[in-house]
Amino acid sequence: MKKTNQKMHEALSRIQVNRFHEHTELIELIWPTFIEVEGCVIIQKDSESERKLNLDFILSQFGDRTGFEAAESHVHMRDVSKFFEENPIEGLRFAKKVVSMWAAKLKLDFPNYRFLIILTFHGDDSIVRFHKLRNNEPLWVNIEKLENYKNEGILVEVVSSRKIC
Repeated sequence: MKKTNQKMHEALSRIQVNRFHEHTELIELIWPTFIEVEGCVIIQKDSESERKLNLDFILSQFGDRTGFEAAESHVHMRDVSKFFEENPIEGLRFAKKVVSMWAAKLKLDFPNYRFLIILTFHGDDSIVRFHKLRNNEPLWVNIEKLENYKNEGILVEVVSSRKIC
């Protein structure tokens, strides 16, 4: 249970209305609101109160839900901060923290699902993305052959709340 007084309620209500500083958006990047729509887990955008997906379009454009999630969820670190554009290794360091935070949040929000979080480093940028693991769809990257990806560094983390004995 949470309780607030009127002054706190007024202060908290301004959080949703006014965003004056770009760094406040880091909160949404580090601890995003994940939603499930049409069997896809995606990051909710600020402007969306209710998200609808055209599943036929998704399947025709991306091949499957996995491809859609990987494309829809990706975040470039150079888009997060000009500093990361000028210092890509610092962007990579930050991206590793994002991977850890997303893993924790996905476990909390969807304890019965498994996910793959993918961090790629291209020399001048790092990209973090995720998708739900599905028995009937291939992974977005072949985690058994990461060395075959010659043009980028790749880190993958399998996220699962289930205990594996």
